[in-house]
Amino acid sequence: MTGREKETPHAASVGYAAPDALRAARALRGLTQPQLAASVGMCRKSVAACESGVGATLKSMATLRNYYDRVGIEFLGTLDQNNNTVRGSGACWKLKHFFKGYRPFALDDVNFAAARALLGLTERFVAEKSFLTPRQVGNLERGQASTTKSYDSLRDFFEDKGVEFLSLQTSRISYISLGVRLACLEIPLLPHHWANRESSRERARRTAVSAFHAAFPTH
Repeated sequence: MTGREKETPHAASVGYAAPDALRAARALRGLTQPQLAASVGMCRKSVAACESGVGATLKSMATLRNYYDRVGIEFLGTLDQNNNTVRGSGACWKLKHFFKGYRPFALDDVNFAAARALLGLTERFVAEKSFLTPRQVGNLERGQASTTKSYDSLRDFFEDKGVEFLSLQTSRISYISLGVRLACLEIPLLPHHWANRESSRERARRTAVSAFHAAFPTH
């Protein structure tokens, strides 16, 4: 390390949350900007400023960080203090708060709403690029009924964009979504986190093999 370089601490340890991580955290809570503003006693414009990184005050940032810490969400990534950017930025549920009733959605293995918020994309844009309709994207984000094909299309889109879905492995084949982050192999996952790093082609092959064995079981 040269004299001009600085260490890269965990972003949360220095009280910093990147705008993309703040958006993901709000999506994990299932809140709109007005709902979040009402919960923390801020105006919507202040929330929007924090989530865009433009015009945010230190007080507003601290208010949001304290709120998310209180409801059990932590911020991920390491802070590069040379250029004030976060590598591996994201947000996830803390295990000790995981089953306390804060989670607004069913216990799925991914959180598409948080992935879209992390990237700052509109529902219409995601639908177009993943060859789905906005209604299909909305259903998948809310954990409602969907087809395997639409699920795989949306997951492939986000993973191709660099999103890593973080899960808690509850059995050999069962996972519960904890959060999302921007993939960064240099930054290890937290001890209780699991991420599926298969390529879309590898996952399609595994799914096809599983379907074949289900259709033609061996005795």
